[in-house]
Amino acid sequence: MSQISAGVPLRSRLVAASPVYYGWIVWLVALIGAICSSPGQSFSVSLFMDFFIEDFALDRTTVSGLYGAGTFVASLGLTWVGRRIDSLGNRRVGVVIGALFTVVLALCSLINGPIMLFFAFAGLRGLGQGALTLVSSTAVANWFRQHRGRMMSLLALAFALFQGIYINLLRALLEVMDWRQVFIVLGVGVAALVLPSFALLMRNRPEEYGLKPDNAASVEGQGDDRQRVVEDNWTLKEAMRTPILWVFIVARMLPSAWGTGLILHQVSIFALLDHAAQVATETFALISLFAAGSALLAGYLIDRFKPSYVVVLQMLALLSASALAMIMRETALLIAYALAFGLGMGIGYVFDGAVWPNLFGRQFQGEIRGFVYTSSVIGSAIGPALFGLSYDLGGGYEPVLWLGAGLCLVVLVAALLTPPPRRRVEAQA
Repeated sequence: MSQISAGVPLRSRLVAASPVYYGWIVWLVALIGAICSSPGQSFSVSLFMDFFIEDFALDRTTVSGLYGAGTFVASLGLTWVGRRIDSLGNRRVGVVIGALFTVVLALCSLINGPIMLFFAFAGLRGLGQGALTLVSSTAVANWFRQHRGRMMSLLALAFALFQGIYINLLRALLEVMDWRQVFIVLGVGVAALVLPSFALLMRNRPEEYGLKPDNAASVEGQGDDRQRVVEDNWTLKEAMRTPILWVFIVARMLPSAWGTGLILHQVSIFALLDHAAQVATETFALISLFAAGSALLAGYLIDRFKPSYVVVLQMLALLSASALAMIMRETALLIAYALAFGLGMGIGYVFDGAVWPNLFGRQFQGEIRGFVYTSSVIGSAIGPALFGLSYDLGGGYEPVLWLGAGLCLVVLVAALLTPPPRRRVEAQA
């Protein structure tokens, strides 16, 4: 930030020699970071659940509770990580997060009981699903503004397509290797991809190198003044005074909670409907394909319509997925479930990356998004525990699925009634 304030751009041979706008290189590195967050995502952990239950003689509620508790603890540090991104930049923070995540994955091969399992969940969720995802998507938001929704949708598209390949590859590895060995393989993969890409290729903000977001032409004087007016930067404290922040936080917590529950317990949910585990993974691959297409749709919608309308669409998708999860015995219903779930996932990927900087600017987006991610990850901690309790106490998942459908309706109405954040630009002069 000091370089920008002084008006002295940094010199980078790599940026200067790039044959394309360097934001595309940053986008590629962010994609690598998003892909390497997979071992900390719920769809990955779900394939290890039955091994944890069997090897450590635990019931599903206990493992779900440990997962939720670990996720909750992990979420508490994400606002701090966001502040470090704002102050130190995506490059430095990305390298540190990648190195720590590699160590955690290696240590997961040593899990010997519920205590270590709790710490493993905390590390996987905090560093993979939380911090690595945050630093990757924040980088893209820094380099693009007018086309932010489109770039986030492309990122989500590529990530969703990768999920369909990854989940089946991971299942195949678990069939031929011990689950402890699989964690070692995942750690080696993360180290080989994240560390060199972030260290060598990641750059923090286009302004540091005399560039503009979206590769817009640099204009002296009045043009720069216009840009400052367009991008209204809110601090976290200022954003917290707006009702829409809290409505949207709940709107992100709900899909995180119920989506994580559906994914983490997918093998059990499908078994209750007389489907084999292979059907669960194949359906998840189909969900990933639908999520990829939905991400493109979400990018178009976010760039053109009020974010409240996008929230309404996601709530309708999650409501439909919750209802279908109780009755999807036929192939047609499985496809409908995959379509609804994929639509909700695709919207969520793009929403988190684009809407917050669109509403509150880029300058403090790391802190704001870190705070939002904390809430979202707390949701992903609560969801699996609720699903586990529903199964163990209610004999199935219908109670928690009906609860989720009702909450979707409440959030839908709140999103439509809450106005966007407003303040007079003159007050900032």
